[in-house]
Amino acid sequence: MKKAIFFFLGAFTVMASALAILWFWLPSENEIKGCLTTKMYQVELCPGSKNYVPLKQISPLLQKTIILTEDSNFWNHSGFDWVAIEKNAREGWETGVFKRGGSTITQQLAKNMFLTKDRTFIRKGLEALITDRIEKTLTKKEILERYLNVVEFGKNIYGVKAAAQYYFKKTPAELNMVESAFLAMVLPNPIKYSQSYYRKELTSFAKNRLRRIIEDMYRYHRISEDEYNIAINQVPYFFQPQPPPEELNIPAEDIPTLQDLENAEQTEDEDL
Repeated sequence: MKKAIFFFLGAFTVMASALAILWFWLPSENEIKGCLTTKMYQVELCPGSKNYVPLKQISPLLQKTIILTEDSNFWNHSGFDWVAIEKNAREGWETGVFKRGGSTITQQLAKNMFLTKDRTFIRKGLEALITDRIEKTLTKKEILERYLNVVEFGKNIYGVKAAAQYYFKKTPAELNMVESAFLAMVLPNPIKYSQSYYRKELTSFAKNRLRRIIEDMYRYHRISEDEYNIAINQVPYFFQPQPPPEELNIPAEDIPTLQDLENAEQTEDEDL
């Protein structure tokens, strides 16, 4: 009996100590709000500095596109998209294939700012705690703003300011719908999916993915019909000399449907 009591006391002490150390290690509100060098990619993140871009100076089209493609429930959740988590878990249980990824923008920011690329249960636990603390410390707009200033858009290209200048010789405020779709497209795998830029020609996968993103932006009422038509007609000429406006009229039958894009997305990923 005494041995059991000592065992449970010892286990409780170890757990309490570990939690205390973990809690002490977590970033403070001042660290989250202030200037720092991100842990994952060593990016200088300092709100108010010359390299930092306030949200109001970032194209609304880009903001809407990134949210739709990366974390469509961003404005409503508290750091974790439990609906998506439950859906992935249910589908994984039914099919035997569990999808990876699906992190919210807040989770991605937590990893970028304070964690490394290690894939361990301890790191996932830290990610959850830091995500919760970020959500309680920053507003949603501040979270999105910081995310767009540190996220990777290509090899050694971090933050929207560097990406807009590198790919398009523009400021973040000047990005149009197709350019916003391109930056959103590269996020899942920036080095791989940015290859179209270096080829100066979109791969079949990239074309279909851009069209799908633009289609979804219109389908979910993020852009108008006029904005949709302009953007979808620009895709075939992306990274190529732009023809006169009168030559940009593409027959309706040549604009892919959602089903066409879904089928192409499943079969053409190897093209990249």
